[in-house]
Amino acid sequence: MALAETILRAVHKHDLVPKLTRALPWISLLFSFASVIWLLMLPIDGNYRKSYISENALMPGQVTSYFRESEWNIVRGYRNELKIFEGAAIDERNAVVEGWLKDIGLKTAYHRLHDPSVQDNMYAILHAARGDDTEAMVLSVPWTTSDGEYNLGGASLAVALARYFNRMSIWSKNIIIVFSEDGHKSLRSWVEAYHTSLDTTAGSIEAAIVLEYGGDSDYFEYYEMHYEGLNGQLPNLDLLNTANLVSYHENIHISIQQTEGEKLTRNDYLTRLKTFLKGIVSLTLAGIVTPSNGCESFSGWQIQAFTIKVKGTSGGNDITQIGRVVDETFRSVNNLLEKFHQSFFFYLMLGPRYFVSIGTYLPSAALIAASFALSSLSCMLNSGFTIPHFLLNISSVLKFFVMIELSSFLLSTFLPYLVKQTTDESDKISLVNLILLSMTSLVNINSKFAFSMISFSLFFIAMVIVALLILNFSLALCIGLLAMPLQFVQQLLNSIEAKIKVFLCLFVSNPFFVVYITGGLYLEAFGYQNGTLNLMTGLLTSWDDVQCWTWFIVMLGWFPAWLSIAISCGLGDFKNQAPVSYIKKNQ
Repeated sequence: MALAETILRAVHKHDLVPKLTRALPWISLLFSFASVIWLLMLPIDGNYRKSYISENALMPGQVTSYFRESEWNIVRGYRNELKIFEGAAIDERNAVVEGWLKDIGLKTAYHRLHDPSVQDNMYAILHAARGDDTEAMVLSVPWTTSDGEYNLGGASLAVALARYFNRMSIWSKNIIIVFSEDGHKSLRSWVEAYHTSLDTTAGSIEAAIVLEYGGDSDYFEYYEMHYEGLNGQLPNLDLLNTANLVSYHENIHISIQQTEGEKLTRNDYLTRLKTFLKGIVSLTLAGIVTPSNGCESFSGWQIQAFTIKVKGTSGGNDITQIGRVVDETFRSVNNLLEKFHQSFFFYLMLGPRYFVSIGTYLPSAALIAASFALSSLSCMLNSGFTIPHFLLNISSVLKFFVMIELSSFLLSTFLPYLVKQTTDESDKISLVNLILLSMTSLVNINSKFAFSMISFSLFFIAMVIVALLILNFSLALCIGLLAMPLQFVQQLLNSIEAKIKVFLCLFVSNPFFVVYITGGLYLEAFGYQNGTLNLMTGLLTSWDDVQCWTWFIVMLGWFPAWLSIAISCGLGDFKNQAPVSYIKKNQ
């Protein structure tokens, strides 16, 4: 008690509480900078970990794959035949491949789609000689790669692998080979139907590999490994490490997050940092950007999946080496007696053999959430009003915010419907905008209510980030960093000359401005056509196509808070507001 009394007297003597209250905006900014600095420190030596195999039963690289030069001519033969059908309809290609797979001895079936915009999917099942039809592995081959190429090498290699697998009696898990139109909506519809309505199945899917090998070249330089899942989901790290180890033994370079050239073999800070940051952005945009890499279509059913995307048409690696990577990875998964449960499900890759786990990167998002909470507290204590004023307004604030949430919900459901309709529906958008503008013009907001609304909105963003911390770290972090300018609005409102600065803070933190910038600069820099339109269309259709919830997180989490602050700043009366700290007044 004596120690506590001494501390309280010292605090009162030096006026620490008023000083801390006035310093809250700077403390909040410090937390935001600390979040960024934490991220920048993770690729430094000693802060990340080297990858390793946690599940001993996988035993990668312990077997000899016989998919070698003897199978090369088989691959060439299938490739020459499929090359004829490059311009043919997908139904014709499926019919040809189906005939080959039946001759090999596989059982084929179709997934008939009622959506006229998507072609039917064909799949074949190799029943394991030593299995009981309860577990399976999938080799997925989209007819069109994520680069828009005809997946000629991938399809011919898949048929040759089916012929090779059928001659082996080691399998205890069934093998499913899927031929879909693409790796996005078409493949996702097959995965969903497999777990709900298809009659011909082969058991629970343990792992999946999506194979993209465009062109007719026998050789390649390296392959890109994509592993991003929907809604923050990731495959078990053991599966990626297994494929990486097999590729290492085959002397194949692996690219993570589109690393290319000499950076494939470089292990310096800048290379790791670039891979790390691009991984965060890629995981945030998973399921939204089209065409996708295919592995995300398997999210949601505890299926561990990744994509092999072959790059280059010359080099020291040949097509049979990709076959051996698939073969040895499947044989490792075949050794498992249970589902993947060892290793990590939450991680971020710095390279093929380096990663950071959730316990290492999670504090960065926690710091940004704390900064919003402190900004909310600062808005309350430094606005010039007493705490009872805020308590009297809490009921009105909640009612107003609920109205904004309901409006955002209606907008989030209406816009995806609208994008599927004809262009004549554009008149409806103009009508909705006119109604919203007329409603907001009738709102009269005093400064007390405005500050209460800003404080509550900042706290709401903090809670959104906290709720997403573990489920979707990348999305939580991106929302926190991109909405960070909203933290400066309250202290700028105390200055009448700062209206332009307030407008800029609101403008750059607007979700749709971020979509425009991300699509126009980031996506187009990586070869996506019409990046802004691609990203916006992907946001609006991602839930219907692949059950990605990013659109609803933005519209029900970020956008309502931004809109509440924008309305409070635009319609609030701050002319007679004196910036006096409540705690200072009561000293």
